[in-house]
Amino acid sequence: MTSTARAEKGVNIQKLIEEAVKKAVSATVLFGMEKAKADGKETFKKTEQRLYAYPELKKNIEKYYADIEDVQLEGATRKSKDLVFFSPGMGGGTRLSAEEIMEGRIAVLQKKIYRDQSEIDEIDFALSAISGDEYYQAVALKYFNGKTDEMIAEEINCDQSTVRRNKNRLVRKLAIKLYGAQALS
Repeated sequence: MTSTARAEKGVNIQKLIEEAVKKAVSATVLFGMEKAKADGKETFKKTEQRLYAYPELKKNIEKYYADIEDVQLEGATRKSKDLVFFSPGMGGGTRLSAEEIMEGRIAVLQKKIYRDQSEIDEIDFALSAISGDEYYQAVALKYFNGKTDEMIAEEINCDQSTVRRNKNRLVRKLAIKLYGAQALS
């Protein structure tokens, strides 16, 4: 094979590689756009789920603090045979002391508090973006108080369709705060 033939073959291979890369990039972008549209619809539903959960998360935190207080007052009993610490390399388990059991229970509760409080903080941040909207009350009444659109319409003196339209508008705005560009469809 001559040097010219090798050079032409190298150019052809390079062109094939470039075309394959362009096709792969185009397919990836198209897939990403389709996924983003689907994600946008899902983020609305996820935002609603998070709003419905908001009051329960607050109740959970109160309960977890009460549970920590109970564990501290009662202490950990040594009667529990299911709390055993296993160390790697040891043939069996090491029984935890009452204090270690109590600390473990408290640590689990503190982790739950942190998780739920982080979610509440994130929702509060998003809610602050819509708190000045005249239809904010529709969101609060629907998701935090469990009221129907009809009940909300009566309470804020407007039509049900107005409640629904503005509530959905605000939930979409919250979704953007919570999920960023992923919420755009």
